[in-house]
Amino acid sequence: MLEFDFVRYLKQNNTPKKLCSDYVSRIKRIEHAIKDCDIDEAYRKDKCESLLDLFKNSGQNEKMANLLVGDLPIGKYYLSTYKFAVKKYISFLDSIL
Repeated sequence: MLEFDFVRYLKQNNTPKKLCSDYVSRIKRIEHAIKDCDIDEAYRKDKCESLLDLFKNSGQNEKMANLLVGDLPIGKYYLSTYKFAVKKYISFLDSIL
């Protein structure tokens, strides 16, 4: 993850400091919790479509079950905050690439 540039992008778009930190933390947690997950590589591969696909049905799906190696709030409503962080990162990469 291009953490420094991502945070700068968020701040330039008037994102509060706490929320910037939350987005970065959530993306790091995703990268650690999903087997072989690198968000930048996922973007190069298919603009993170396969990564976002794991979040369908609140993460309660076969694809997520096969790739999950860490702790994510599977089945909880706030898993959507992780998906939203990925979408923010996609917007950031779209703006620089």
